Amino acid sequence: LLHAWKMIAGITILCTGLAVAYALYAPEVFKAETLLAPVQEEKTSTSSALSQFGGLAAMAGISIPSDSNVEQVVATLQSRKFLRVFIKEKNLLPILFEEIWDADRKVWIVESKENEPTEQQAVGLFKGLLSIDEDATSGLITLSVSWKDPEVAAEWSNDLVKQLNEQLRGQAIADSKKRVGYLEQELAKTTLQDMRAVLYNLLESEKQKAMLANVNEDFALDVIDPAVVPEQREKPKSKLIVALGCLCGGFLGIFAVFF
Repeated sequence: LLHAWKMIAGITILCTGLAVAYALYAPEVFKAETLLAPVQEEKTSTSSALSQFGGLAAMAGISIPSDSNVEQVVATLQSRKFLRVFIKEKNLLPILFEEIWDADRKVWIVESKENEPTEQQAVGLFKGLLSIDEDATSGLITLSVSWKDPEVAAEWSNDLVKQLNEQLRGQAIADSKKRVGYLEQELAKTTLQDMRAVLYNLLESEKQKAMLANVNEDFALDVIDPAVVPEQREKPKSKLIVALGCLCGGFLGIFAVFF
């Protein structure tokens, strides 16, 4: 019986020691979080008027663009296209793959050029660092980035939101300018009073959207609480790891003795 207890204790101590070693030497990961609120487009009198003429506009072959929703904004934020641009503009490849990057010589430490990390690989890696959670009750969005450098994690979290707002705002302004030009051409050709009323309202709406987009930096996502440098690491959770190591060691010891 004494031998059995010694074996159980020995295996438990061994597993606990391995867990402690892992907790001490595992790389630290910090999570920076940004709290966001989707920007709700104001319902202006012009927008209300447009709904009355929607049928006539459709008959004339003029499509009234629908407002972007939260799902589209989040999908854009997680898209390969957006993340590829973000990684390229921030020159993140050397940071994401720093274990094979020679910072002094500015070259990749690989056997051939074919082994150099690609933007597609970088996007896949970055997606694993990025987390977006939406509160179903409040509608607020929490964007978080996990990285071993807490300052970098906070910087990326804030920069992602900034770049997304800039990109969507630029797209909205460009689209509005195209529609304004088209509507002005249609207005010059149309003599029907009902159709002219539709075109006037559509034109006013597009000009109003372009004006608001020009002055609103938080175009799609309003920053409620920007990311700050996290002081506490997210991983590894040392206490939990040691506790699990001790528990698993005990079970393994019992299994080894009695089975």
